[in-house]
Amino acid sequence: MTAQAPTKTPDREHDRRPLPVHLVGSLPHPLCDDPATAMDWFLRHRGDAALTALPSDRDPRWIIDWLTHHMSAVPSLEQVRGGASRGYDDMPYYRVRPGQRLCAEEVGLSRVEQAEAAFAALDRLPITGTGEPLRVQVGIPNALDLAAFAFGSIDAAREWMPTMQTAVVHEVTELVARWGDRLQLQLETPAVLVAYHLTPPEAWPMLTTDLSRQVADVLAAAPRTRWVLHLCYGDLEHVPVFVPEDLEPPVRFLNALAEALAGRGVPMPTVHLPVTSGDSPPPTDPAFYDGLRHLRPGVDVIAGVVAEDHPEETREALRLTEEALGAPVAGVAAACGYGRRTEDAAAANLGLAAQLAREWSLR
Repeated sequence: MTAQAPTKTPDREHDRRPLPVHLVGSLPHPLCDDPATAMDWFLRHRGDAALTALPSDRDPRWIIDWLTHHMSAVPSLEQVRGGASRGYDDMPYYRVRPGQRLCAEEVGLSRVEQAEAAFAALDRLPITGTGEPLRVQVGIPNALDLAAFAFGSIDAAREWMPTMQTAVVHEVTELVARWGDRLQLQLETPAVLVAYHLTPPEAWPMLTTDLSRQVADVLAAAPRTRWVLHLCYGDLEHVPVFVPEDLEPPVRFLNALAEALAGRGVPMPTVHLPVTSGDSPPPTDPAFYDGLRHLRPGVDVIAGVVAEDHPEETREALRLTEEALGAPVAGVAAACGYGRRTEDAAAANLGLAAQLAREWSLR
């Protein structure tokens, strides 16, 4: 990567807006079963923290319900392998039946129906304090991830990824048409960082081009909508697919994505960048964060550093993130959603995030 010197040191003296907490999404059962229950839980546990939006995810394991229930009922598909999705080697996957054709209409995520229920719930909740009206956050799993999960691997997904892309773009455009600036869309993609992990570094330039174009196509479907891009290392059963050694892969990808979007006149989304994963503490070695020094200026980063069992490491990781960026972060968050935590652990994580948001806002 080409070195890019930081343009400034982190300093909030001239930026006194509260540092928000970003909620990646899910809650454990039964909190996530009803959008009003989930939203009320977030509001009761945030303290006085500002939030980027209120999520209303219905599946505590992200897309497992879609994978196991919805996809198993698609007539043009047959199951190749079963599984209870209790680990990465226990996942069901499918293939298209001989002579059949998979249509985008068959693989939708029902995000419009879920958003409708979420907005109805939000309108009934008493919300006080913290400034501007809260948006509803709708999670949008990336088309590459849907195809990879459904067909068993990133390689197997290539043929049907365009079908998934059509389905995702259709839901995005319908969401925006109905709710506009009341939305925050979160594009969610563990597959991007997993692809780097599985690919030899000498092939990263071609991989980066392919990945950035695919993600840019989704974001360009709603260029005036507020997006958050959620990168991830996986969190099935609260275990990552892999543990990162540094932040070079996400920075490579994000720089290429920013360039691809700029070429289309599409704004770069705010990026939720996970640093820790699973139950692990975030790294406190400054060398881990060095890649952030090469991130293109103007890319806003939400620091996914909050690990409730490791408050001091979390605090240091947030400091190191800002130091490497040479700029304040745009928010603070856990590395992933709370669906694979207990309720007590989720509350502890949100409490630590809110505490850090207060501390950083006063610096």
